[in-house]
Amino acid sequence: MKTVNDLFILEGMKEGIVLAGHRGLTRNVQSVNISDTPDVINFLSENHLLLSTGYAFKDDIDKFCELIIQMHELNCSGIVLKINRFFKQLPPEVKLLADNLAFPIIDLPTNHTLGEVARHILNYLNDHEAEQLYFALHVQKEFSNMLIKGYSLDALVEQLGHLLVRPTLLVNHRGEIIAQSHDFLKESMRVIKQEILGKVKDDLHVTREGTTFSITSKDLVSVSTFPVFTKRQYPSMLVIYDSSTLPYPSSQMAIEQAANVISFTIVKEQAIEENSRLLKNNFFADLIEMKIQSDDEIYSRSNYYGLQKKMENVCVVCTIDAKGATYESLQLYEKKIGELHNTVYDQLEDEIINENLNATLFTKGKYFAIILQFNSYNDEEINKITHFLGKIQENFNGDVTLSFGVSHSVPTLKEIPTIYNEAVEAILQGYEQNLTGFIKFYKTRDLEELLKSLPRKDLKALYENTLKSLAYPKTKEEQELIYTIQVYLDSQCEISETSRKLFVHRNTVKYRIEKAQEILNCSFRDAADSLRIRVALIIGSILNDEKE
Repeated sequence: MKTVNDLFILEGMKEGIVLAGHRGLTRNVQSVNISDTPDVINFLSENHLLLSTGYAFKDDIDKFCELIIQMHELNCSGIVLKINRFFKQLPPEVKLLADNLAFPIIDLPTNHTLGEVARHILNYLNDHEAEQLYFALHVQKEFSNMLIKGYSLDALVEQLGHLLVRPTLLVNHRGEIIAQSHDFLKESMRVIKQEILGKVKDDLHVTREGTTFSITSKDLVSVSTFPVFTKRQYPSMLVIYDSSTLPYPSSQMAIEQAANVISFTIVKEQAIEENSRLLKNNFFADLIEMKIQSDDEIYSRSNYYGLQKKMENVCVVCTIDAKGATYESLQLYEKKIGELHNTVYDQLEDEIINENLNATLFTKGKYFAIILQFNSYNDEEINKITHFLGKIQENFNGDVTLSFGVSHSVPTLKEIPTIYNEAVEAILQGYEQNLTGFIKFYKTRDLEELLKSLPRKDLKALYENTLKSLAYPKTKEEQELIYTIQVYLDSQCEISETSRKLFVHRNTVKYRIEKAQEILNCSFRDAADSLRIRVALIIGSILNDEKE
């Protein structure tokens, strides 16, 4: 965009004299407006230059000052005034105000009409924009040809830096360098590059959208970022050094055209990456399903994907909770679910890199599986895993939640199927408890948990067949018999110990036990009968808890 100072090469403006606001000659000019009406401010916009005779303000200097203030607040370019028509000279208070605001006021000689000067300025501005458009189309054509010929991202970024005559970076959504022009490889640019990357990473949300910031290591030189959209949720970024002084006819439009072609190249590379990911996941599926029989093949293929021998291995399984209105609405759109899946994958991958973990990420069906490796596995590593997973849940930006299951550790790669199944079991345990957004470490299920997973009609049948008439005690005597059986079995069938716990005579215990054995047609000292009665008593407590 041209500045006020650039206009002095034009016919009519050549003889113009700057009466005030010299410091404002760097203001941008986008359009021109001619007016002599008092309410001209209502028809002005940012970067508009006003041409006027000043007739509306010749008898009201205060109104003139008010107009200057309003135009300054609107970020207008300035005023070109035929001073000799009505003012003869610029009022001192107007000059003082314009100087203070760096708002340029330029005297136009009377031998040039306002219309003639406006036409020259508009033609100049329009020709400038047309040239920028032609240059942008040239960039688009050149980069499209490079794309068709299979040029790399390094070559595309180098060419963009050459066309703009500016050092150029391409960074991913994490702020890490993908490609760079040769300027950034110079030792003199090392500190500058580090500061730029630091600023990009400090506020990724803003820089991904496109912004301009200054760096301190080079006299507040401006740096601009431009989003490069791909299939991923977050865009990569083009970073242009010294962007505020792009040489003519370079423009933001040209950069955007180059960014479009670069985005196509990244999408192509992402497709290749997804194919590699598919091969990796196929290996993991074969490993989990024990289709790889040879130890040597397990070790060699595992090593190819970053898994090492003689390490403690832990499996973390992640899944997207299939609950909530947002997830249910996404289920209608297979593409949306696929995008969500990729977003979660990227998020997990980002956090593995950020935490510098020795880990490999796979997917299997709806599950994301992370194999973490440690030299030794103790409470410190458990805390590290908990922190790692909690950070993922905290940073996940979306209306859906993630849940995690964590296995025990195993010392060999051959046992990965075991820890994968443990992690999945931990996930399922969490869902059985109606949890969402949880982190659950695997633990072996006790008998009561296993029984709770069985159909209630089967539990009830086993309970009633085992305890017979004592299944639903009605009288006080039947209740005492059931309680005595429970205590007797818990006391390892010791009469004296049972008597002590019940605060009754040992003969009373003997009488109750004999009667119970007669009703149930069993012997409590028989291992099979004892086990069956114990299981029935646990089922009774489960049924009573659910009833309550």
